[in-house]
Amino acid sequence: MEGLQSDYQRLTDEQWSWIKHIVHTEDGPRRGRPRTDIRTIVDAALYKTRTGIPWRELPAEFGSWQTALRRHNQLVASSQWDEITRTLAERDLPSELRRR
Repeated sequence: MEGLQSDYQRLTDEQWSWIKHIVHTEDGPRRGRPRTDIRTIVDAALYKTRTGIPWRELPAEFGSWQTALRRHNQLVASSQWDEITRTLAERDLPSELRRR
């Protein structure tokens, strides 16, 4: 699979403004590779949820599928994912994105 499915729309700036305060990001110095932007991770997880594809088939536009999966699991474990999807659902995002 190459690129995004044509009917998928990434989060708009307005949608991101509704949820960016929910996501706890680590600030400060860090070793190793630069972190993938959390907005990209949220977009990747929403794309995966909507399309039903395996994580391994995540389009390259979202970066490493392993990173997206790991960070998504962290969001789920901290209940941030539930809050993100609930907030987006309350703002009338399509119902298929409300599920994990």
